[in-house]
Amino acid sequence: MTHDYNGIGSIEDLQQAAREAAGYADFGGDGYCEGLRVLLESYERDADLTPHGKIIARKMIIAALAGRLVSEAGFTEYPEHVDVPIERPIFVVGLTRTGSTALHRLLGADPAHQGVEMWLAERPQPRPARHRWAENQDFLRTDAFYRARQRNEADLMKVHFMGAEEVEECWRLLQQTMLSTSFETTAHVPTYSEWLARQDWTETYARHKKNLQLIGLNDRDRRWVLKSPSHVFAIDEIMSVYPDALFVRTFRDPRTSMASTFSLSEQGGHDMSKAFDRPTIGRTQLDLWARGNAHFDTARRRYNPAQFIDVDYQDFVSDAVGTVEKIYAQFALPFTDAARDAVVASHQASLAEHRRPAHRYSLEEFGVTAADVDAKFATTS
Repeated sequence: MTHDYNGIGSIEDLQQAAREAAGYADFGGDGYCEGLRVLLESYERDADLTPHGKIIARKMIIAALAGRLVSEAGFTEYPEHVDVPIERPIFVVGLTRTGSTALHRLLGADPAHQGVEMWLAERPQPRPARHRWAENQDFLRTDAFYRARQRNEADLMKVHFMGAEEVEECWRLLQQTMLSTSFETTAHVPTYSEWLARQDWTETYARHKKNLQLIGLNDRDRRWVLKSPSHVFAIDEIMSVYPDALFVRTFRDPRTSMASTFSLSEQGGHDMSKAFDRPTIGRTQLDLWARGNAHFDTARRRYNPAQFIDVDYQDFVSDAVGTVEKIYAQFALPFTDAARDAVVASHQASLAEHRRPAHRYSLEEFGVTAADVDAKFATTS
């Protein structure tokens, strides 16, 4: 008899639902199963999921497994993906809420660059020419979903705008192995968090690379620009897979970035976990990101300083295009007229009213003081 994890479903049931959603059957091995089991046990033991939360958790897991199935089908259909070079990819890293999303999208605007668009993060496949996207059923389904979210979750979209065509974080690719901080930033899952903190991410990033090779099959000459806050936990593993990687580390006063992070976790969690109340959000997210910050600071010392650059949030806000130009200079990349024009246009578009943040937050709402943040970052630096 299979175990139904508190209304989310059994592992076998979730696997079958993913097969039906993806239209494929081969998961490419069972390396993801331990993480899935630990996550489900943590949802059941720790999270106190609401009825709505169980639906969200089930959908998140099925989406991750379906993405894995689609990738595996692509790996088989396009075996030549293994020959696609990935040279000097740029990883935008740093604490959450430090301007990393805006900077990532500006860097990705350069025609010589590419990022993982939302629809391809969810359904990895060779990227078609842009004018063919409207003919692709995966794009159309993703586009309809995010247009509905833009209408129904306008406040969240102003904090972090999402659309099918937008260059997005690549944590959805990491989810395919069930190693992802995304689960612990939307629900209280300490059993899973403790397990995740002990994992080696090398195989996860090896799969990450295979996905980039698949998605970029038709864009071999374009440099990858990637972003996820969780990359700070895996610098050694990233370097083992991408030894010539370039890192742009964004930073901001932790008091401000943590308060904004707590608020985003609350909104992004959609009240799915009753145990993920405000004091718990404050405590767990402060611990998580202070640890990630310390991990990054320690790991970077093992590598060539020329592969890293730090970007101050205030400097970026004051001169976004100038900040991009400094990054290009640090890494000896050509900031062509086409690149500048694209970056300027992207920056202007980001200032549109529907994307303008209307985000109010404070540490105290989440049971955290400025002194708590100062002490945590002082002891983890």
